[in-house]
Amino acid sequence: MVNKKDFYIDIKNRAKNIYEQYQYLVLKSLKTNTSNYSLEFNIKEDSSLGGKAWFKDNLDNIQINKGVIDNYFDYFYGFTKMQTADFLDKLHIEDMEESSYEFIKFDKHGNPNYFDSKVIDYKLAGLLTIFVSRFIITHELGHLFNGHCEYLNSKDQNDMQHIQMFEKDNSKNIKNVSSLDFRTLEMDADAFAATDNFRNLLLIYGKFEDMVEKDLNIEPIELFYWWSFAIRSNFLITQKILNDEEYSTDKKHLPSVARWVLILGTILNIIDGGVYNIHYRTGDNKEKLLAYIVKGFLFAENQYNERFYTKYSCLEETMNSKDYNNYVTETQNNWEHLRNDLSKYSRLTLYKSNKF
Repeated sequence: MVNKKDFYIDIKNRAKNIYEQYQYLVLKSLKTNTSNYSLEFNIKEDSSLGGKAWFKDNLDNIQINKGVIDNYFDYFYGFTKMQTADFLDKLHIEDMEESSYEFIKFDKHGNPNYFDSKVIDYKLAGLLTIFVSRFIITHELGHLFNGHCEYLNSKDQNDMQHIQMFEKDNSKNIKNVSSLDFRTLEMDADAFAATDNFRNLLLIYGKFEDMVEKDLNIEPIELFYWWSFAIRSNFLITQKILNDEEYSTDKKHLPSVARWVLILGTILNIIDGGVYNIHYRTGDNKEKLLAYIVKGFLFAENQYNERFYTKYSCLEETMNSKDYNNYVTETQNNWEHLRNDLSKYSRLTLYKSNKF
């Protein structure tokens, strides 16, 4: 029996820890007092996907539905168990639904390590859920630390504004805030989350032996593969649920597929721009890291399409799409204009180029 309470506790603690890290960054790097701000993080008893962020009286608020954790873990756990079942099927093992396997793997020094497929299934599903949880948390923190919530509050002094996780919940119009501005805020929050997540991946990659459990049976470079798989799966699930393939001037989010491609662009710019000094392990390099990211999201699409009989492909859906090019360009060009308005509310230095 899976105890999902562990994941509720984990995401709550993780949110508070990440928040404190950014509080420290603001205080030490930008010499800005952070003692007036604190975070209230809640998990709502709601089985649907959803959440929101808002700011009031120097209190940062993030609320996530339990359904976010439950649905993603169930999807990932179903995926890992199917991987095991497929392997056993190739061995012609009967009663695969109840079967598992154990094996011994020798490390480079000839030392034996023992693995159990049941443990791998559970812990890999947990890792993928944590990847998605961190992305969601840092996306919401982007709304807070980059001043989005305070900016929206300034547009209507009589009504506190919430930034909802999904388009269907964000139906309320705010005076003097266009749908284009909302799309731009969401793009900025995605870039904030992608930048944070990649920095965190590099940290785990560098300290892999200390930070990753051996019984996961993965190599350090595979962290980038599984992160890409997890975040692409996240957007595939929301694309299916929200049916958000349409580009429209009245939508407050870009379609999920467009958001994912922009996130990939953020990661590529970080790597190509040398934002972080990446200490590659023996046998690894930039090309290999990028290849694992690409293979991860392509595998996510393959697995999702096979499971739900869909034909999603971020490359095909965006490469020759005029709507994608027009809407993304419009949103990127709007950033510099909106950035000036956000600067008085942001606690961090905002990105200074419209080239994402």
